[in-house]
Amino acid sequence: MSIKTSIREHFTNNHLNLINHFENASFKNHWDYFFQDNPELYSNQNYFEDGSKLKGDLVFRRFNWKDLDECAALFKKVFSADPWFDEWVSLDQSRKYLKELIQNPVFEGFLMCEGSKIVAVCLGHRRSWWMGKEFFVDEFFVENGRQGNGIGTKTVDYLVEILREDGYTRLTLLTNKNIPAETFYLKNGFYNNEKRTVMVKTI
Repeated sequence: MSIKTSIREHFTNNHLNLINHFENASFKNHWDYFFQDNPELYSNQNYFEDGSKLKGDLVFRRFNWKDLDECAALFKKVFSADPWFDEWVSLDQSRKYLKELIQNPVFEGFLMCEGSKIVAVCLGHRRSWWMGKEFFVDEFFVENGRQGNGIGTKTVDYLVEILREDGYTRLTLLTNKNIPAETFYLKNGFYNNEKRTVMVKTI
């Protein structure tokens, strides 16, 4: 059955009006109907035209400027809580910080969304390192109530997949020692570089 024939039959046999039809139907329901004889086509159709990926109710996509305010609110919420307890005193302060990261000419940002809600964020920048293209993660955070249920790992998996396709050879970041974040990164294939240390001078 052709797609055109499927569409005509689908709407001819549907007793709902068009408005109710689209309000109560999902993307997957339509895809399953049009390709009912080849359901495997749906499972392989993970990419959208804008490069975003679909997996269940989660969508992995690139950051857009319109996401700044929601990301800033989530950033403040996450890092003001355990185990960080950073003193981000206002939303304007966290928004200004993230805006500075985003204005970097080599900035790259990625989001994991559940419906229209952002649940994980990865913001970083490209570096032309002697070992090849490197992506440095400036900030990575997952919604407080969603930490520990696999969303962070899915975000890292998609990030690595996209970076590998773009020719990157390394993914690097900084995090605090002896907190759950360090355990998370170690579990996801990162390792501590014993030849390097972070040095800070208070001025």
